[in-house]
Amino acid sequence: MEQNKRLTALAIILFSGGLLAASALLVPGIVNNSVAAKNGPAAVNRTGVHLTGGTIPVLKVEAPAPVSTVSADLLDGMTEEEIRGIYELLNKPGNEPQMVGREMSEAEGKRSLVLSDKYVYDGLRPEQPLPLKAGQAEFYLELETHTLYFPERELTDEELLQMIDWSYRTMFIASRYNNADHVTVPPLPQKFSKAEIKQRAAESVRKLFDADVSKLETTVMLHEPGYGIPSFWSVHSAPYKSNTLRGQGKEYWQYDVMIDPETGTMIDTTAANVALKRTPIDAAAAAAVLKDSRWIARAKQIITDKQGETRAIVKASITGQDVNNKRGMVAVKLVLEDGSSYTAELRYPDQTLRCLIYEAAGEAE
Repeated sequence: MEQNKRLTALAIILFSGGLLAASALLVPGIVNNSVAAKNGPAAVNRTGVHLTGGTIPVLKVEAPAPVSTVSADLLDGMTEEEIRGIYELLNKPGNEPQMVGREMSEAEGKRSLVLSDKYVYDGLRPEQPLPLKAGQAEFYLELETHTLYFPERELTDEELLQMIDWSYRTMFIASRYNNADHVTVPPLPQKFSKAEIKQRAAESVRKLFDADVSKLETTVMLHEPGYGIPSFWSVHSAPYKSNTLRGQGKEYWQYDVMIDPETGTMIDTTAANVALKRTPIDAAAAAAVLKDSRWIARAKQIITDKQGETRAIVKASITGQDVNNKRGMVAVKLVLEDGSSYTAELRYPDQTLRCLIYEAAGEAE
């Protein structure tokens, strides 16, 4: 498993700021649940998924449902010996992935986002594969040293496509060997089906954010427990081809919901908009927030009027300012009469809801 972590790490480095980790969810079977739970973006505890956000969302993007063109067929042109050799080189002990030359520019990042959707949905592929040793091109990956070399100039679309293509190939290689080594355990009966979980998540988003996710692409995954993280359902909804929207600088909303598989309770419901700018809270503003009763009043209004909570609130406080001030967020914790609690994370200064986190009695701190 540690080897697969290193292989996944290289893929993510190759594919600009974690984009591949999210895009992999668009390709059924690219990773199994155990990999996603332990290596993916959902490997978080139940106290919150930290995404960016903004004002109350109004969905305007309605798109047809495109079909992914990416599959394990990407490996068809490679021999088993080549695949195994790449796997072993990239996972050599102590051979951590690194980059040499420079970081990707913002313009390159935006172009790679648009190209990634064209790669996945339109079947666009590079004319040549990513070079895997020095002397073949200015932009290449040195397999022996696990190092990606960037030229000083901007990358061409062809080179960005080579990087995207290699990233998906390495993900499929990791998946192949992980699945081969993975001991298959018959799944336990689930109390809720995927359809039921999807419906519950959609209802939570509707209640809290007045948003309809029926026109969005929705991914539902059951994550296995591991590394101290209990099992949970994750539901992610975003516009189709959202990488293209992001690369073109267009604003859109996406939603993440975490659900307890035993009770069906919403653990976390989050609205994110990566285009929004945050306003850090300085010391003077933080002191003013503590004295301003409207923050706690707003949090109470959310859990009673929107969430529909009827249990009495016995304690309310602003928490985590050391971290949240830098993020431009105000977290209000509301403890209920039975010891359960909600934490409403509100954006500064407009007090709009970014996420609502729930902890059942016995789980809350």
